[in-house]
Amino acid sequence: MTLLIAQANSSSNLVGVLVAVILVLVVIFSFAFTVGQQTVVVIQRLGKFNRLANAGLNFKIPFIESRAGFMNLRIKELDIPGQFKTKDNVFVDMMIRVQYSVIPSKVADAFYRLAAPEQQIAAFVLNVVRTEVARMELKDVFEHQDTIGNAVNSQLSLRMSEFGFEIQNSLVNEVQPAAGVVQAMNAVMASENTKIAARNEGEAHKMRMVLQAEADAESKRLQGEGIAKQREAIVQGLAVSVDSLRKAIPTADSNDLMRLVLMNQYFDALRDIAHGDKTKVVFMPSSPNAIANISEQLFDSMVKSQETSNVQIPQVAAPPKIDDFQP
Repeated sequence: MTLLIAQANSSSNLVGVLVAVILVLVVIFSFAFTVGQQTVVVIQRLGKFNRLANAGLNFKIPFIESRAGFMNLRIKELDIPGQFKTKDNVFVDMMIRVQYSVIPSKVADAFYRLAAPEQQIAAFVLNVVRTEVARMELKDVFEHQDTIGNAVNSQLSLRMSEFGFEIQNSLVNEVQPAAGVVQAMNAVMASENTKIAARNEGEAHKMRMVLQAEADAESKRLQGEGIAKQREAIVQGLAVSVDSLRKAIPTADSNDLMRLVLMNQYFDALRDIAHGDKTKVVFMPSSPNAIANISEQLFDSMVKSQETSNVQIPQVAAPPKIDDFQP
């Protein structure tokens, strides 16, 4: 009997020790606690804000002070979709990405003043963006997305700082008009590109025509100079031939010598025609009167060539007719 009573007393003592240990641990854990990096714990005393517990080991009065919650000091990112109307009455879907964080010195305001911070930040952002987009045309929305982001930064930062939040950056990531608007914009751009291509083609054609005209003018100028030099060379050759014949036949008349040279040139030309690669049948007059007319025509051509050149050739009178030399 005594043994049973001793065993019961020892069991009671063990239970008491366990209860005491549990109470001590509860007191210790309710007295000391740790806070993670970039985190702030809000401490309340009897339901009223008392202080902030920063990262590391912290202590509080058990049963009097409590941890109301914590605030993360890291930068967060919030995607806010919305549909907005532009100045030219086009509806566009946009995605605004806002990066924000809690101001360390205003953690209490951020914790107590806003019930749903993300929803309220989104409401402020949509209001600012709606005002900015309404002042722009659709093409300006695409070209000046940074303007919208800057407006959100400036206005939202001032407004949200009152509630303990700092806006780090605001980005417009997506601008998507309706499918019909996109097709219309593509059609307009295609039309503008067609106009530009046609204008460029016209300018190129104009340039080609001008260059061709200049080339033709230069070609004709060079051709005229070539013909003039050719005639000058012919006249010089005739003059040399006449001088050579005069030296060979001193008693011959100058007109007869000139006619002889011209007729010789005429028959040489006929020979070249007959032996050319593209020889054609040529019917030439063969009567004495016809030959006389050819001689007169050649002589007249020679005289005109002399007038257009600066080469001095022997001055001779008009050639006598062939009839004058016929017996």
